[in-house]
Amino acid sequence: MGRNPSTQGDVYNFGVLLMEMITGKRPTEVIAEEGHSLHEWVKRRLSSDDDVVAAVDLSSSTATSVMTPRHETHVMVELLELGVACSRIVPAMRPTMDDVAQEIARLKDGAWRKCCCEDDNDHSICSDPRDNSVLGEGF
Repeated sequence: MGRNPSTQGDVYNFGVLLMEMITGKRPTEVIAEEGHSLHEWVKRRLSSDDDVVAAVDLSSSTATSVMTPRHETHVMVELLELGVACSRIVPAMRPTMDDVAQEIARLKDGAWRKCCCEDDNDHSICSDPRDNSVLGEGF
């Protein structure tokens, strides 16, 4: 309390917002239920294939109807990883908002290409959307 506002604080808040929107959970709910921060709760679920699908609240999804549930889940998991990266405890370890914006644009473009490529059965123009990820290892 009493600290000056910073862009790294904005990045942290954006990460928490992403995790809230995708999981449908409030940070206070997770602490009350399990004693962990939302950051830790999501991070644990991302490390388990079974738990990660359960962590994504597809009922409140804002993805377009063009996406199949598999694509939608993939994008949501990527956004959860971005939320975890943005909400790291050490501010210097968080991505910049420019990096975050690029990552979201990459996800949007990659998800659209996957949908279009599978619909058209033309995989020659598709590229792996993870090629230029700014998250790095261990998000």
